[in-house]
Amino acid sequence: MSTSKSGLVLLFLVLIFAQVPCQVWGQQLKEVPTDALKPGDQAPALGFEFLVQGPHPNEVNWKTLHGKVVILEFWGSWCAPCVAGIPHLNELVSRYQGKNVQFIAVGHENPRKVAWFLKKHSIDAWVALDTDLSVYKAYSAFGIPHAVVVDQKGTVAAVLNPNNVTDTVIDAVLAGRIPAYPPLPADAYWNPETAAQYFLKVGQEEPPAQ
Repeated sequence: MSTSKSGLVLLFLVLIFAQVPCQVWGQQLKEVPTDALKPGDQAPALGFEFLVQGPHPNEVNWKTLHGKVVILEFWGSWCAPCVAGIPHLNELVSRYQGKNVQFIAVGHENPRKVAWFLKKHSIDAWVALDTDLSVYKAYSAFGIPHAVVVDQKGTVAAVLNPNNVTDTVIDAVLAGRIPAYPPLPADAYWNPETAAQYFLKVGQEEPPAQ
């Protein structure tokens, strides 16, 4: 095999295996779960154990966030599509700076591992950690990357892929309108028990030795 062909094959394998972690830790569902959040639902409580970036965890709740549109983006440092979506998130954070919009990147890993990751991949949003997975469970958010947009009154306005969180969606919610966006398919949701086991395992891993 020629050098050029070998290089193409290697690149193909790298791209394939880069996606594997987000496909092996759980079982994709064939139907959208009946308890999945939908527009019009009251947003479940936020109970974060740590904030690597942002205020004290006790200060992050729907009372203190009242009057703001909040975008919760669930992610993991091991999830290739999540990492690939960071520039899009940062672009939105910059665009809505100074407006009544708050972006919260919701991770599940320990703060040491996340702090190590952030040195290599800057996230401009608040970075909250749900290490006991209570928020992930309440938001049916194990199929990461996963986003939930909450309006100024604490009501769910959209449940969607983070790539579909656009200024059009955010502006609609700011204006009190119903946003238009592609709904999540059933396979965007995962068996919460199986996924939770993997999330807990990965979340306890320490960062590489310096």
